[in-house]
Amino acid sequence: MAAKKAKGWRSGRREGRSRMVQMTRHLVVSEGKETEPRYFEGVRAALGAANGRKVAIVVKGTGKHTLDLLDFAVEHCRYAPETFDHVWLVFDKDDFPAADFDAMERKCAELSDGSRTFHALWSNPCFELWPLLHLRYTSAPMSAAECQRALSQAMSKGLGVDYRKNIDGLFDLVDENRAEAIARAARLDGHHDSLGNVRPSDRNPATRVGDIFEELGPYLG
Repeated sequence: MAAKKAKGWRSGRREGRSRMVQMTRHLVVSEGKETEPRYFEGVRAALGAANGRKVAIVVKGTGKHTLDLLDFAVEHCRYAPETFDHVWLVFDKDDFPAADFDAMERKCAELSDGSRTFHALWSNPCFELWPLLHLRYTSAPMSAAECQRALSQAMSKGLGVDYRKNIDGLFDLVDENRAEAIARAARLDGHHDSLGNVRPSDRNPATRVGDIFEELGPYLG
């Protein structure tokens, strides 16, 4: 009996190592140093202990923009002790050059090699569009300041919360409506397609932030 117990214990350890090998690791790198990192830290926390053994998320807020953000992510992957399966670059259009903003999707595709995939999670005009779409739909072009005001108004009206750039708990506040936000982002894509707007810099408003939930959504419910 003792021998069988020992064999079973060792078998369990082997299975445990196999599950660890199958873990997917995600690096989220954002140009913002406040709102975006706090939102994705909320995503990481929401995974919980059980799913935390299946999906690991590392969040970095850099203050870098567009192509500098990509360079930072590549360097981090090169020297980090862990290997990342997915690298998510979170950045805004704001007032940055359209050529750099538009180049990110192409450069991410060029860097993706089958073992690691780079994703351009751009927002035009800014990240705040993503939580705004949890609360209401809009196709009206806007500046970053206008988008932030729209989010503040929607959160105050719908949630009784005042929005600020460094707000804690943003993911938890809006995530109940994630499915609606994903559907509204897709609706915006259709809107821009109908107008012939192909380049990300021309698609105001629009966002790709919801793409990350194609990978993480099954673990979040």
